[in-house]
Amino acid sequence: MKKITLQCLIWMSGLLLNAAFFDASAAPGTNAEAGDTAIWQYKVRAGDTLINVSQRYLKNPQQWPALRVINKLSDPNKLLPGEPLRIPLAMLKQRMAFAEVIAVSGSVQVLETNSTARVLQVGNQLGAGAEIQVSNNSSATLRFADGSIVVMQPSSSMRLDRVSVYADGVMVDTGLRLHQGRIEVTANPRHGSKNRMQITTPSAVAAVRGTQFRVSVEESITREETLEGSVGLSAANKEFAVERGYGSLAKRGQPPKPPIALLAEPNVSALPTFLDRLPMRFELPMQSGAVSWFGQIASNKSFDHVLLEKVNTSPRLSFADLPDGKYLLRARAVDVNGLQGKDALHAFELDARPFPPLVLAPPQAGTVRTALPEIHWSEMTDVQAYRVELARDVEFKDKLLQATVTERKIKLDKPLEPGNYFLRIASISSNDQGPFQETIKFTFKPLPKVSEVAQSAITFDGNQMSLALPKPAEGLIYDIAITADKERSQIHWQGKSQDGNVRLPTPPAGKQFLSIRMVEADGTAGPFATQAIDVPNLRWKMLLLAIPLLAL
Repeated sequence: MKKITLQCLIWMSGLLLNAAFFDASAAPGTNAEAGDTAIWQYKVRAGDTLINVSQRYLKNPQQWPALRVINKLSDPNKLLPGEPLRIPLAMLKQRMAFAEVIAVSGSVQVLETNSTARVLQVGNQLGAGAEIQVSNNSSATLRFADGSIVVMQPSSSMRLDRVSVYADGVMVDTGLRLHQGRIEVTANPRHGSKNRMQITTPSAVAAVRGTQFRVSVEESITREETLEGSVGLSAANKEFAVERGYGSLAKRGQPPKPPIALLAEPNVSALPTFLDRLPMRFELPMQSGAVSWFGQIASNKSFDHVLLEKVNTSPRLSFADLPDGKYLLRARAVDVNGLQGKDALHAFELDARPFPPLVLAPPQAGTVRTALPEIHWSEMTDVQAYRVELARDVEFKDKLLQATVTERKIKLDKPLEPGNYFLRIASISSNDQGPFQETIKFTFKPLPKVSEVAQSAITFDGNQMSLALPKPAEGLIYDIAITADKERSQIHWQGKSQDGNVRLPTPPAGKQFLSIRMVEADGTAGPFATQAIDVPNLRWKMLLLAIPLLAL
Protein backbone atom coordinates (compact mmCIF):
# COMPACT_ATOMS: atom_id res chain seq x y z
CA MET A 1 0.00 0.00 0.00
CA LYS A 2 1.33 3.43 -0.93
CA LYS A 3 2.31 5.42 2.15
CA ILE A 4 0.42 8.70 2.47
CA THR A 5 2.31 11.64 3.97
CA LEU A 6 0.13 14.33 5.52
CA GLN A 7 1.43 17.86 5.17
CA CYS A 8 -0.41 20.68 6.79
CA LEU A 9 0.67 24.15 5.64
CA ILE A 10 -0.41 27.18 7.65
CA TRP A 11 0.22 30.71 6.51
CA MET A 12 -1.09 34.21 7.05
CA SER A 13 -3.69 35.29 4.52
CA GLY A 14 -2.11 37.24 1.67
CA LEU A 15 1.40 35.95 2.42
CA LEU A 16 1.34 32.45 0.93
CA LEU A 17 4.55 30.51 0.63
CA ASN A 18 4.62 30.95 -3.12
CA ALA A 19 4.11 34.70 -2.86
CA ALA A 20 6.50 37.55 -3.57
CA PHE A 21 9.26 36.86 -1.05
CA PHE A 22 9.50 33.12 -0.54
CA ASP A 23 8.86 30.27 -2.97
CA ALA A 24 9.03 26.67 -1.80
CA SER A 25 7.95 25.15 -5.12
CA ALA A 26 9.98 26.95 -7.77
CA ALA A 27 12.99 24.67 -7.85
CA PRO A 28 12.95 20.98 -8.69
CA GLY A 29 13.20 18.79 -5.60
CA THR A 30 12.03 21.60 -3.30
CA ASN A 31 11.02 20.42 0.18
CA ALA A 32 9.63 23.08 2.46
CA GLU A 33 10.28 20.94 5.51
CA ALA A 34 13.93 20.41 4.63
CA GLY A 35 14.49 24.13 4.35
CA ASP A 36 17.68 23.92 2.22
CA THR A 37 16.35 23.83 -1.38
CA ALA A 38 13.54 26.36 -1.00
CA ILE A 39 13.67 29.65 -2.86
CA TRP A 40 14.00 33.13 -1.43
CA GLN A 41 12.82 35.97 -3.65
CA TYR A 42 14.86 39.14 -3.52
CA LYS A 43 13.29 42.36 -4.78
CA VAL A 44 15.71 44.08 -7.14
CA ARG A 45 16.72 47.63 -6.30
CA ALA A 46 18.12 50.37 -8.53
CA GLY A 47 21.79 49.80 -9.29
CA ASP A 48 21.69 46.08 -8.57
CA THR A 49 23.60 43.67 -10.77
CA LEU A 50 23.68 39.92 -10.47
CA ILE A 51 27.32 40.11 -9.38
CA ASN A 52 26.93 42.65 -6.56
CA VAL A 53 23.76 40.93 -5.29
CA SER A 54 25.74 37.68 -5.19
CA GLN A 55 28.55 39.38 -3.28
CA ARG A 56 26.09 40.67 -0.68
CA TYR A 57 24.03 37.54 -0.09
CA LEU A 58 25.68 34.38 -1.40
CA LYS A 59 27.99 32.14 0.58
CA ASN A 60 30.04 31.79 -2.60
CA PRO A 61 29.71 34.92 -4.75
CA GLN A 62 31.26 32.99 -7.66
CA GLN A 63 27.95 31.13 -8.00
CA TRP A 64 26.31 34.11 -9.72
CA PRO A 65 26.18 32.23 -13.06
CA ALA A 66 23.85 29.68 -11.41
CA LEU A 67 21.51 32.51 -10.47
CA ARG A 68 21.56 33.68 -14.08
CA VAL A 69 20.36 30.24 -15.18
CA ILE A 70 17.71 29.94 -12.44
CA ASN A 71 16.29 33.40 -13.26
CA LYS A 72 16.77 33.03 -17.10
CA LEU A 73 18.63 36.33 -17.34
CA SER A 74 20.13 37.32 -20.69
CA ASP A 75 22.28 40.13 -19.22
CA PRO A 76 23.48 39.82 -15.60
CA ASN A 77 24.20 43.53 -15.49
CA LYS A 78 20.72 44.63 -16.46
CA LEU A 79 18.24 43.95 -13.66
CA LEU A 80 14.93 45.77 -13.57
CA PRO A 81 14.13 47.44 -10.23
CA GLY A 82 11.14 45.84 -8.51
CA GLU A 83 11.46 42.50 -10.24
CA PRO A 84 11.99 39.36 -8.12
CA LEU A 85 15.30 37.57 -8.15
CA ARG A 86 14.97 33.92 -7.14
CA ILE A 87 17.78 32.64 -4.90
CA PRO A 88 17.89 29.11 -3.39
CA LEU A 89 18.25 29.19 0.38
CA ALA A 90 21.13 26.74 0.12
CA MET A 91 23.17 29.39 -1.69
CA LEU A 92 22.57 32.20 0.81
CA LYS A 93 24.97 33.26 3.51
CA GLN A 94 23.85 31.65 6.73
CA ARG A 95 24.75 31.96 10.36
CA MET A 96 23.39 30.05 13.29
CA ALA A 97 20.98 31.90 15.56
CA PHE A 98 19.69 31.02 18.99
CA ALA A 99 16.37 30.83 20.78
CA GLU A 100 16.45 32.71 24.06
CA VAL A 101 14.66 31.27 27.07
CA ILE A 102 12.69 34.16 28.57
CA ALA A 103 10.45 32.30 31.06
CA VAL A 104 10.43 28.94 32.81
CA SER A 105 7.90 27.61 35.28
CA GLY A 106 8.01 24.26 37.04
CA SER A 107 10.12 21.37 35.79
CA VAL A 108 11.63 21.80 32.30
CA GLN A 109 14.63 19.98 30.91
CA VAL A 110 16.72 20.47 27.77
CA LEU A 111 18.90 17.96 25.97
CA GLU A 112 21.38 19.59 23.61
CA THR A 113 23.54 17.91 20.97
CA ASN A 114 26.26 15.71 22.52
CA SER A 115 25.24 16.60 26.06
CA THR A 116 23.22 15.19 28.93
CA ALA A 117 19.84 16.56 29.99
CA ARG A 118 19.94 19.60 32.24
CA VAL A 119 17.44 21.94 33.86
CA LEU A 120 16.31 24.72 31.53
CA GLN A 121 16.84 28.20 32.94
CA VAL A 122 15.89 31.73 31.97
CA GLY A 123 18.62 33.29 29.83
CA ASN A 124 19.73 30.03 28.20
CA GLN A 125 20.56 30.29 24.50
CA LEU A 126 19.41 27.23 22.57
CA GLY A 127 20.61 26.28 19.12
CA ALA A 128 19.49 23.79 16.51
CA GLY A 129 19.20 20.26 17.85
CA ALA A 130 18.03 21.20 21.34
CA GLU A 131 15.25 18.99 22.72
CA ILE A 132 12.97 20.58 25.33
CA GLN A 133 10.73 18.56 27.62
CA VAL A 134 8.11 20.32 29.74
CA SER A 135 6.60 18.43 32.65
CA ASN A 136 3.08 18.51 34.02
CA ASN A 137 1.98 21.91 35.41
CA SER A 138 5.07 23.53 33.87
CA SER A 139 5.83 25.78 30.90
CA ALA A 140 8.68 27.33 28.94
CA THR A 141 8.73 30.44 26.75
CA LEU A 142 11.23 30.93 23.90
CA ARG A 143 11.96 34.05 21.85
CA PHE A 144 13.44 33.60 18.38
CA ALA A 145 15.59 35.83 16.19
CA ASP A 146 12.62 37.46 14.44
CA GLY A 147 10.85 38.18 17.73
CA SER A 148 8.49 35.22 17.47
CA ILE A 149 7.32 33.91 20.84
CA VAL A 150 6.55 30.24 21.47
CA VAL A 151 5.04 29.19 24.80
CA MET A 152 5.39 25.46 25.41
CA GLN A 153 2.45 24.25 27.47
CA PRO A 154 2.47 21.57 30.18
CA SER A 155 3.39 18.01 29.16
CA SER A 156 4.96 19.06 25.85
CA SER A 157 8.08 17.96 23.98
CA MET A 158 9.71 19.90 21.14
CA ARG A 159 12.96 19.96 19.15
CA LEU A 160 14.61 22.98 17.54
CA ASP A 161 15.32 21.76 14.00
CA ARG A 162 16.55 25.06 12.53
CA VAL A 163 17.40 28.40 14.09
CA SER A 164 19.12 30.31 11.31
CA VAL A 165 19.62 33.79 9.93
CA TYR A 166 20.22 34.22 6.19
CA ALA A 167 21.74 37.01 4.12
CA ASP A 168 23.09 39.09 7.01
CA GLY A 169 19.77 39.18 8.82
CA VAL A 170 17.49 39.78 5.86
CA MET A 171 15.68 36.51 6.54
CA VAL A 172 15.16 34.47 9.71
CA ASP A 173 14.37 30.78 9.31
CA THR A 174 13.02 28.84 12.29
CA GLY A 175 12.03 25.18 12.23
CA LEU A 176 10.38 23.49 15.22
CA ARG A 177 9.36 19.86 15.65
CA LEU A 178 6.50 19.36 18.13
CA HIS A 179 6.50 15.74 19.29
CA GLN A 180 3.62 15.98 21.74
CA GLY A 181 1.61 18.47 23.73
CA ARG A 182 0.64 21.99 22.80
CA ILE A 183 2.34 25.27 21.91
CA GLU A 184 0.95 28.79 21.63
CA VAL A 185 2.64 30.92 19.01
CA THR A 186 2.92 34.61 18.25
CA ALA A 187 4.77 34.38 14.94
CA ASN A 188 6.79 37.17 13.34
CA PRO A 189 5.36 40.02 15.48
CA ARG A 190 7.55 42.57 13.63
CA HIS A 191 5.91 41.48 10.35
CA GLY A 192 9.18 40.89 8.55
CA SER A 193 8.09 39.84 5.07
CA LYS A 194 11.06 37.53 4.46
CA ASN A 195 10.94 35.54 7.72
CA ARG A 196 9.80 31.95 7.95
CA MET A 197 8.72 29.62 10.73
CA GLN A 198 7.80 25.97 10.27
CA ILE A 199 6.28 23.68 12.87
CA THR A 200 6.45 19.98 12.11
CA THR A 201 4.26 17.48 13.97
CA PRO A 202 3.93 13.71 13.51
CA SER A 203 1.01 14.30 11.16
CA ALA A 204 1.47 17.82 9.80
CA VAL A 205 3.80 20.63 8.81
CA ALA A 206 2.82 24.20 9.67
CA ALA A 207 4.50 27.10 7.89
CA VAL A 208 3.46 30.41 9.42
CA ARG A 209 3.89 34.16 9.15
CA GLY A 210 2.68 37.03 11.30
CA THR A 211 -0.22 35.39 13.09
CA GLN A 212 -1.31 34.16 16.52
CA PHE A 213 -2.49 30.61 16.89
CA ARG A 214 -2.30 27.33 18.81
CA VAL A 215 -1.02 23.96 17.62
CA SER A 216 -1.50 20.74 19.54
CA VAL A 217 -0.48 17.14 18.92
CA GLU A 218 -2.42 14.16 20.20
CA GLU A 219 -1.37 10.83 18.71
CA SER A 220 -2.01 11.14 14.93
CA ILE A 221 -4.13 14.29 15.15
CA THR A 222 -2.92 17.86 14.77
CA ARG A 223 -5.29 20.61 15.88
CA GLU A 224 -5.01 24.29 15.00
CA GLU A 225 -6.95 27.22 16.45
CA THR A 226 -6.60 30.69 14.92
CA LEU A 227 -6.65 33.59 17.37
CA GLU A 228 -5.38 36.39 15.09
CA GLY A 229 -5.00 36.70 11.33
CA SER A 230 -6.01 34.01 8.88
CA VAL A 231 -4.54 30.54 8.64
CA GLY A 232 -4.53 28.21 5.66
CA LEU A 233 -4.67 24.50 6.41
CA SER A 234 -3.99 21.97 3.68
CA ALA A 235 -3.58 18.22 3.68
CA ALA A 236 -4.25 15.31 1.28
CA ASN A 237 -4.74 17.75 -1.63
CA LYS A 238 -7.46 19.66 0.25
CA GLU A 239 -7.11 23.20 1.54
CA PHE A 240 -9.15 25.45 3.82
CA ALA A 241 -8.68 29.01 5.00
CA VAL A 242 -9.18 29.11 8.76
CA GLU A 243 -10.08 32.63 9.78
CA ARG A 244 -9.78 34.26 13.17
CA GLY A 245 -12.08 32.58 15.68
CA TYR A 246 -12.13 29.28 13.81
CA GLY A 247 -10.19 26.05 14.08
CA SER A 248 -9.62 22.79 12.29
CA LEU A 249 -7.91 19.45 12.71
CA ALA A 250 -6.01 17.10 10.43
CA LYS A 251 -5.71 13.35 10.90
CA ARG A 252 -2.87 11.44 9.34
CA GLY A 253 -3.65 10.65 5.70
CA GLN A 254 -6.96 12.55 5.68
CA PRO A 255 -7.92 16.04 4.53
CA PRO A 256 -8.58 18.59 7.28
CA LYS A 257 -12.07 19.27 8.51
CA PRO A 258 -13.77 22.41 7.19
CA PRO A 259 -13.28 25.37 9.55
CA ILE A 260 -15.27 25.12 12.76
CA ALA A 261 -16.25 28.15 14.84
CA LEU A 262 -14.46 28.13 18.17
CA LEU A 263 -16.70 28.03 21.23
CA ALA A 264 -17.28 31.35 22.95
CA GLU A 265 -15.35 32.17 26.09
CA PRO A 266 -16.94 30.81 29.30
CA ASN A 267 -18.85 33.25 31.48
CA VAL A 268 -16.60 33.90 34.48
CA SER A 269 -18.51 36.88 35.91
CA ALA A 270 -19.86 34.88 38.86
CA LEU A 271 -16.53 33.33 39.88
CA PRO A 272 -15.09 34.37 43.26
CA THR A 273 -12.37 36.99 43.31
CA PHE A 274 -11.15 35.95 46.77
CA LEU A 275 -10.45 32.38 47.89
CA ASP A 276 -9.42 31.22 51.36
CA ARG A 277 -9.87 27.47 50.89
CA LEU A 278 -7.88 24.74 49.19
CA PRO A 279 -8.44 23.12 46.82
CA MET A 280 -9.52 26.09 44.69
CA ARG A 281 -12.86 25.47 42.99
CA PHE A 282 -14.32 27.41 40.08
CA GLU A 283 -17.87 26.59 39.01
CA LEU A 284 -18.51 27.58 35.38
CA PRO A 285 -21.95 27.64 33.75
CA MET A 286 -22.97 24.97 31.28
CA GLN A 287 -22.21 25.92 27.68
CA SER A 288 -23.84 24.71 24.49
CA GLY A 289 -21.50 22.59 22.38
CA ALA A 290 -18.97 22.05 25.17
CA VAL A 291 -17.97 18.50 26.13
CA SER A 292 -15.20 19.50 28.53
CA TRP A 293 -13.58 22.53 30.10
CA PHE A 294 -9.92 23.53 30.17
CA GLY A 295 -8.31 25.78 32.74
CA GLN A 296 -4.87 27.17 33.56
CA ILE A 297 -3.57 29.36 36.37
CA ALA A 298 -0.70 31.79 35.90
CA SER A 299 0.68 34.84 37.63
CA ASN A 300 0.46 37.17 34.61
CA LYS A 301 -1.64 37.79 31.50
CA SER A 302 1.00 36.45 29.15
CA PHE A 303 0.68 33.00 30.75
CA ASP A 304 4.36 32.37 30.20
CA HIS A 305 4.43 30.90 33.72
CA VAL A 306 1.74 28.22 33.70
CA LEU A 307 1.48 27.07 37.30
CA LEU A 308 -1.46 24.67 37.19
CA GLU A 309 -3.56 23.10 34.45
CA LYS A 310 -6.78 21.08 34.59
CA VAL A 311 -9.30 19.53 32.17
CA ASN A 312 -12.68 18.30 33.35
CA THR A 313 -15.75 16.89 31.62
CA SER A 314 -17.99 18.95 33.91
CA PRO A 315 -17.86 22.75 34.22
CA ARG A 316 -15.95 22.60 37.51
CA LEU A 317 -12.25 23.37 37.56
CA SER A 318 -10.46 22.41 40.77
CA PHE A 319 -6.82 23.17 41.50
CA ALA A 320 -4.90 21.67 44.40
CA ASP A 321 -2.45 24.16 45.83
CA LEU A 322 -0.60 27.43 45.26
CA PRO A 323 1.18 29.90 47.55
CA ASP A 324 -0.98 32.77 48.72
CA GLY A 325 -1.02 35.57 46.17
CA LYS A 326 -2.77 37.11 43.15
CA TYR A 327 -3.38 34.97 40.06
CA LEU A 328 -5.23 34.70 36.78
CA LEU A 329 -7.45 31.84 35.68
CA ARG A 330 -7.67 31.20 31.92
CA ALA A 331 -10.69 29.10 31.03
CA ARG A 332 -11.80 27.60 27.71
CA ALA A 333 -14.65 25.37 26.58
CA VAL A 334 -13.67 22.38 24.45
CA ASP A 335 -15.89 21.02 21.66
CA VAL A 336 -16.47 17.46 20.47
CA ASN A 337 -13.53 17.78 18.04
CA GLY A 338 -11.13 18.62 20.85
CA LEU A 339 -10.79 22.22 19.66
CA GLN A 340 -10.30 24.66 22.51
CA GLY A 341 -12.44 27.78 22.38
CA LYS A 342 -11.80 31.41 23.10
CA ASP A 343 -10.11 32.51 26.31
CA ALA A 344 -11.86 33.89 29.36
CA LEU A 345 -9.61 35.53 31.96
CA HIS A 346 -10.53 35.83 35.63
CA ALA A 347 -8.37 37.53 38.28
CA PHE A 348 -8.50 36.24 41.85
CA GLU A 349 -6.58 36.33 45.12
CA LEU A 350 -5.73 33.33 47.27
CA ASP A 351 -5.24 33.72 51.03
CA ALA A 352 -5.49 30.25 52.57
CA ARG A 353 -2.58 30.31 55.02
CA PRO A 354 -1.96 29.53 57.78
CA PHE A 355 -4.25 26.55 57.35
CA PRO A 356 -7.01 26.13 59.95
CA PRO A 357 -6.92 23.16 62.34
CA LEU A 358 -9.22 20.17 62.20
CA VAL A 359 -11.88 20.32 64.90
CA LEU A 360 -11.89 17.03 66.81
CA ALA A 361 -14.79 17.77 69.16
CA PRO A 362 -17.63 18.51 68.96
CA PRO A 363 -18.26 16.69 65.66
CA GLN A 364 -19.93 18.30 62.68
CA ALA A 365 -23.72 18.04 63.03
CA GLY A 366 -23.16 16.26 66.34
CA THR A 367 -25.03 16.42 69.62
CA VAL A 368 -23.42 17.26 72.93
CA ARG A 369 -25.03 16.25 76.20
CA THR A 370 -23.04 18.28 78.67
CA ALA A 371 -23.67 21.96 79.22
CA LEU A 372 -19.93 22.64 79.51
CA PRO A 373 -18.45 20.74 76.58
CA GLU A 374 -14.72 20.73 75.90
CA ILE A 375 -13.72 21.97 72.45
CA HIS A 376 -10.45 20.63 71.07
CA TRP A 377 -8.70 20.51 67.70
CA SER A 378 -5.64 19.18 65.86
CA GLU A 379 -2.18 20.68 66.17
CA MET A 380 -0.86 22.76 63.25
CA THR A 381 2.82 23.29 62.51
CA ASP A 382 4.33 26.79 62.51
CA VAL A 383 1.29 28.15 64.34
CA GLN A 384 1.60 30.23 67.51
CA ALA A 385 -2.07 30.58 68.51
CA TYR A 386 -5.66 29.84 67.56
CA ARG A 387 -8.75 32.02 67.26
CA VAL A 388 -11.92 30.36 68.58
CA GLU A 389 -15.42 31.74 68.07
CA LEU A 390 -18.75 30.27 69.22
CA ALA A 391 -22.11 31.73 68.28
CA ARG A 392 -25.83 30.99 68.25
CA ASP A 393 -26.13 32.02 64.57
CA VAL A 394 -24.25 30.94 61.45
CA GLU A 395 -23.33 34.55 60.63
CA PHE A 396 -21.57 34.83 64.03
CA LYS A 397 -23.41 37.99 65.00
CA ASP A 398 -24.54 36.59 68.35
CA LYS A 399 -21.16 35.46 69.67
CA LEU A 400 -20.93 33.65 72.98
CA LEU A 401 -17.17 33.15 72.86
CA GLN A 402 -14.27 35.04 71.25
CA ALA A 403 -10.90 33.85 72.44
CA THR A 404 -7.28 33.60 71.28
CA VAL A 405 -5.51 30.67 72.90
CA THR A 406 -2.18 28.89 72.57
CA GLU A 407 -3.49 25.50 73.70
CA ARG A 408 -5.38 23.11 71.44
CA LYS A 409 -8.47 23.02 73.61
CA ILE A 410 -10.82 25.29 75.46
CA LYS A 411 -13.58 24.62 77.96
CA LEU A 412 -16.59 26.86 78.34
CA ASP A 413 -17.01 28.66 81.63
CA LYS A 414 -20.72 29.31 81.15
CA PRO A 415 -23.24 26.49 80.69
CA LEU A 416 -24.94 26.23 77.32
CA GLU A 417 -28.67 26.48 76.92
CA PRO A 418 -30.33 23.74 74.86
CA GLY A 419 -30.26 24.52 71.13
CA ASN A 420 -28.01 24.87 68.06
CA TYR A 421 -24.51 26.35 68.12
CA PHE A 422 -21.88 27.31 65.53
CA LEU A 423 -18.13 26.98 66.04
CA ARG A 424 -15.17 28.14 63.93
CA ILE A 425 -11.42 28.12 64.54
CA ALA A 426 -8.53 29.81 62.69
CA SER A 427 -4.75 29.51 63.01
CA ILE A 428 -2.51 32.47 63.81
CA SER A 429 1.11 32.59 62.65
CA SER A 430 3.39 35.63 62.97
CA ASN A 431 0.37 37.84 63.70
CA ASP A 432 -1.26 36.66 60.47
CA GLN A 433 -4.61 35.04 61.08
CA GLY A 434 -5.57 32.52 58.45
CA PRO A 435 -9.07 31.65 57.31
CA PHE A 436 -11.57 29.94 59.57
CA GLN A 437 -12.15 26.31 58.79
CA GLU A 438 -15.59 25.09 57.76
CA THR A 439 -18.11 26.14 60.38
CA ILE A 440 -19.03 23.34 62.79
CA LYS A 441 -22.70 23.14 63.67
CA PHE A 442 -23.64 21.18 66.77
CA THR A 443 -26.63 20.84 69.08
CA PHE A 444 -26.68 20.86 72.86
CA LYS A 445 -29.40 18.46 73.94
CA PRO A 446 -29.24 17.42 77.59
CA LEU A 447 -29.95 13.79 78.34
CA PRO A 448 -33.41 13.25 79.80
CA LYS A 449 -33.46 13.42 83.58
CA VAL A 450 -34.48 10.19 85.31
CA SER A 451 -37.46 10.81 87.60
CA GLU A 452 -37.42 9.22 91.04
CA VAL A 453 -38.45 5.62 90.70
CA ALA A 454 -41.66 4.93 92.57
CA GLN A 455 -41.63 2.00 94.98
CA SER A 456 -44.37 0.47 92.91
CA ALA A 457 -41.84 0.06 90.09
CA ILE A 458 -39.81 -2.23 92.34
CA THR A 459 -40.94 -5.68 93.28
CA PHE A 460 -39.31 -8.52 95.20
CA ASP A 461 -39.91 -12.15 94.38
CA GLY A 462 -37.93 -14.59 96.41
CA ASN A 463 -34.27 -13.95 95.75
CA GLN A 464 -35.00 -11.71 92.76
CA MET A 465 -35.61 -7.96 92.55
CA SER A 466 -37.42 -6.56 89.51
CA LEU A 467 -37.49 -3.04 88.05
CA ALA A 468 -40.15 -1.89 85.60
CA LEU A 469 -38.97 1.45 84.12
CA PRO A 470 -40.47 3.41 81.19
CA LYS A 471 -39.00 2.40 77.83
CA PRO A 472 -36.19 4.88 76.97
CA ALA A 473 -36.18 7.04 73.84
CA GLU A 474 -34.52 5.62 70.73
CA GLY A 475 -30.73 5.64 70.97
CA LEU A 476 -30.73 5.70 74.79
CA ILE A 477 -30.26 2.98 77.40
CA TYR A 478 -30.48 2.82 81.18
CA ASP A 479 -27.39 2.52 83.37
CA ILE A 480 -28.50 1.14 86.76
CA ALA A 481 -26.62 0.62 90.03
CA ILE A 482 -27.64 -0.75 93.46
CA THR A 483 -25.22 0.50 96.13
CA ALA A 484 -24.82 0.67 99.86
CA ASP A 485 -24.08 4.42 99.73
CA LYS A 486 -25.33 7.30 97.65
CA GLU A 487 -21.78 8.07 96.45
CA ARG A 488 -21.85 4.67 94.66
CA SER A 489 -18.55 3.54 96.17
CA GLN A 490 -19.99 0.24 97.51
CA ILE A 491 -21.71 -1.43 94.59
CA HIS A 492 -23.96 -4.44 95.07
CA TRP A 493 -24.97 -4.70 91.42
CA GLN A 494 -24.62 -2.62 88.22
CA GLY A 495 -25.98 -3.22 84.72
CA LYS A 496 -27.75 -1.78 81.69
CA SER A 497 -31.18 -2.11 80.15
CA GLN A 498 -32.47 -1.20 76.71
CA ASP A 499 -36.17 -1.59 77.52
CA GLY A 500 -36.37 -0.63 81.19
CA ASN A 501 -37.12 -4.13 82.49
CA VAL A 502 -34.46 -5.46 84.85
CA ARG A 503 -34.20 -8.53 87.10
CA LEU A 504 -31.31 -8.77 89.54
CA PRO A 505 -30.41 -10.61 92.74
CA THR A 506 -32.09 -9.08 95.77
CA PRO A 507 -29.59 -6.85 97.54
CA PRO A 508 -29.01 -7.04 101.32
CA ALA A 509 -32.01 -6.09 103.47
CA GLY A 510 -32.27 -2.60 104.77
CA LYS A 511 -31.58 0.81 103.36
CA GLN A 512 -29.91 0.70 99.95
CA PHE A 513 -29.53 3.21 97.10
CA LEU A 514 -30.86 2.88 93.56
CA SER A 515 -29.07 5.09 90.93
CA ILE A 516 -30.28 5.37 87.35
CA ARG A 517 -28.98 7.45 84.40
CA MET A 518 -29.50 7.66 80.62
CA VAL A 519 -26.62 6.75 78.30
CA GLU A 520 -26.21 7.49 74.56
CA ALA A 521 -25.23 4.72 72.16
CA ASP A 522 -21.79 6.34 71.82
CA GLY A 523 -21.26 6.16 75.59
CA THR A 524 -22.18 9.74 76.47
CA ALA A 525 -23.89 9.54 79.88
CA GLY A 526 -26.20 11.88 81.71
CA PRO A 527 -26.29 12.48 85.48
CA PHE A 528 -27.38 9.81 87.90
CA ALA A 529 -30.71 10.16 89.67
CA THR A 530 -30.34 8.46 93.10
CA GLN A 531 -32.94 7.50 95.68
CA ALA A 532 -32.97 5.38 98.83
CA ILE A 533 -34.95 2.16 98.85
CA ASP A 534 -35.92 -0.24 101.65
CA VAL A 535 -35.10 -3.83 100.89
CA PRO A 536 -37.27 -6.20 102.98
CA ASN A 537 -35.71 -9.03 105.01
CA LEU A 538 -36.98 -11.82 102.82
CA ARG A 539 -34.98 -14.40 104.82
CA TRP A 540 -37.22 -14.07 107.94
CA LYS A 541 -40.27 -14.08 105.76
CA MET A 542 -39.21 -17.38 104.25
CA LEU A 543 -38.54 -18.82 107.75
CA LEU A 544 -42.02 -17.84 109.00
CA LEU A 545 -43.54 -19.55 105.99
CA ALA A 546 -41.58 -22.71 106.84
CA ILE A 547 -42.85 -23.05 110.56
CA PRO A 548 -46.19 -24.76 109.68
CA LEU A 549 -44.27 -27.31 107.70
CA LEU A 550 -42.05 -28.10 110.68
CA ALA A 551 -45.12 -28.68 112.91
CA LEU A 552 -46.42 -31.48 110.71
